[in-house]
Amino acid sequence: MSSRPNALPDQAIAVGVDIGATAIKAGLVTVAGKLLESFHQPSPRTPAALHHFVHTVLQRCSMPLCGIGIGCKGIIDTATSRVTSLPGNLNFLEGIVLAEVIDAGEVPVQADNDARAALVGEVLWGTARGKRNVVMLTLGTGVGGAVLVDGKILRGASGAAGHLGHMTLDLHGGLCICGNRGCVETRFSSRAIESDYLAHLHRAAPAKLSLEKTGQPPDTEAIFRAAAEGDESANCVLERAFDYLTAAVVSILHIFDPEVLIIGGNIAEAGPQLLSPIREEVTRRTRVLLGREVPIVVQSLVGYGGVAGAAGLIFLQQELVKI
Repeated sequence: MSSRPNALPDQAIAVGVDIGATAIKAGLVTVAGKLLESFHQPSPRTPAALHHFVHTVLQRCSMPLCGIGIGCKGIIDTATSRVTSLPGNLNFLEGIVLAEVIDAGEVPVQADNDARAALVGEVLWGTARGKRNVVMLTLGTGVGGAVLVDGKILRGASGAAGHLGHMTLDLHGGLCICGNRGCVETRFSSRAIESDYLAHLHRAAPAKLSLEKTGQPPDTEAIFRAAAEGDESANCVLERAFDYLTAAVVSILHIFDPEVLIIGGNIAEAGPQLLSPIREEVTRRTRVLLGREVPIVVQSLVGYGGVAGAAGLIFLQQELVKI
């Protein structure tokens, strides 16, 4: 597999890899942001499993590649692709150099935090195209974030900038994966919503869902669906979660004053059921200081935004595209 020395820029292809807490996705992406083929499976639990997954994707590609872009949770050293900090069930990656694990020969590898990669995808090909000040909030198993300020991705002194899921909402709240307490992630994430609903089931509160079929707590998608059907416990859980999300979004808008706030991640697939409860309240609380209503929209590259953005890291590095 070559690094495509003879290909024309408009024919450029890269592999994008999105390593999430529950699933890993990959795809062949063109320089125009088009997804040619996609791949996914449960998240790896060893470096060898990660290597095998990526090489399975490479074996399916008969075209020369610009490179492999990787979006990964945690703090990533973009210069070396080393994972400097990654608590949780992907902790086995902490301290390793992703390019060395992938070991793709002459094919270059670029890596960054997964939320930043998703924002790159939106800036290059999605809702944020042509904008210079954008915030992205990714809502899934955890909560991630990324910020574009004056046309530049914010990284900070140690690479941790933009971890909006670890803004503190309650100093005395539950312990978070990051070591802090009361983070956004402990209040509005798949884990938080599902655990809150499970607590309602444990108290035998009025609920339409149960543990009987699978022995597992209902997932977030089922809880949103149950709320739409009038489930009292589901509505109670989501109303409380929306209050915390609203508080986080208000703070984010006051801090960064973005042109648009993009909501991504698996929970974003709820669409209007997610955004409608917070838009009016956020606008009411921010209009005086900002003097305008900031659009709050769902990620346009739903389903493969992280994959496309990861490929975009390669296109940016090789100056085939520009922010």
